[in-house]
Amino acid sequence: MQRTVTKSHASADELLQKFKIKVTGNIIWAGGITELLLSIAQFLLGNTVQALVILGAGIFFTLMAWRYQGRRIPIPIRVVFVALLTVISVMSIYLNGHIGVYWTYPLLVACFFVFSGAAGIVSAVALTVIFSSTAIVTMPLDDGWRIATTLIIICVLGSVFAVLLAELQKLLRKMVVTDTLTGLQNRHLVTQVLEQSIYSYARYGRAATLVMADLDHFKQLNDRYGHLFGDQILKQVAERLRTVLRKEDQLFRVGGEEFLIVLPSTKLEEAMRAAEKLRALVADSEFNGKNATVAITMSLGVAQLSKGQTWVEWLNAADTALLEAKRKGRNQVRKASKAQPEAQTET
Repeated sequence: MQRTVTKSHASADELLQKFKIKVTGNIIWAGGITELLLSIAQFLLGNTVQALVILGAGIFFTLMAWRYQGRRIPIPIRVVFVALLTVISVMSIYLNGHIGVYWTYPLLVACFFVFSGAAGIVSAVALTVIFSSTAIVTMPLDDGWRIATTLIIICVLGSVFAVLLAELQKLLRKMVVTDTLTGLQNRHLVTQVLEQSIYSYARYGRAATLVMADLDHFKQLNDRYGHLFGDQILKQVAERLRTVLRKEDQLFRVGGEEFLIVLPSTKLEEAMRAAEKLRALVADSEFNGKNATVAITMSLGVAQLSKGQTWVEWLNAADTALLEAKRKGRNQVRKASKAQPEAQTET
């Protein structure tokens, strides 16, 4: 019976990107609405020029937030957002003295959210220099250097936070996409890698082939020796597979004893030879566990990417070939037939 491959949920990278888009959009919305309200206050105070500048900025920010709602706001728009608010803040310091300084702090912090990584740090440093210089020039020296010091402290702390957050994101991403037992990539990255291969094939004609591998009768080994013993064997299998693959090949653990290998720039016959090498690597040497030495075998299915295939169809083609290897007696390599079943189930 044809096994089906289900579509995975959004990847960690996609979820993080959506979160960043939402945060940036909310900041632009907040900036636009705040500027509109402030323009009214400035009109009432009789500061017509300042009110018109703030009103223009507020209208622009609100329109951009509405236009790009739910989408990534282009970098030029974000640059204009920070630049306009910087001009308004400098103007406020010049006209209102200490009261104008209050608006510099939220803008300084916002830089770390509007821009990512180094860009956020660079923009925050630039704003710190601009605001500190303005405060020192327009205010008494005792007040100016104190304000400059607080701005520098916020900039330094924000930069440290941005660096730590970036490192934490890298660590969390690694934890999400890495199988904790074998150290291989897990199924969270499969969709992304397959779609990239499909894009490379469609755009540049680069061939790509999948190898789906499954250890034979592994449940019996677990039942006889225990799951801890089985875990030891899985680690050793993963290490053997990893040692013979090329640097550009992608190796995943996608199930309990099931592995997926993506071979870029590889046609079917070359992939068949590689799969046979992997099969022999597992079958020809025994594995040493803590309490026993066992011999195991592995069945493999191979499928080259075809024109017009989706990643689900491609994956199911390799899976069908693997099931054929199981039906034909296991411990062998089978390639996908050209006529694959049309009924593919996606959920």
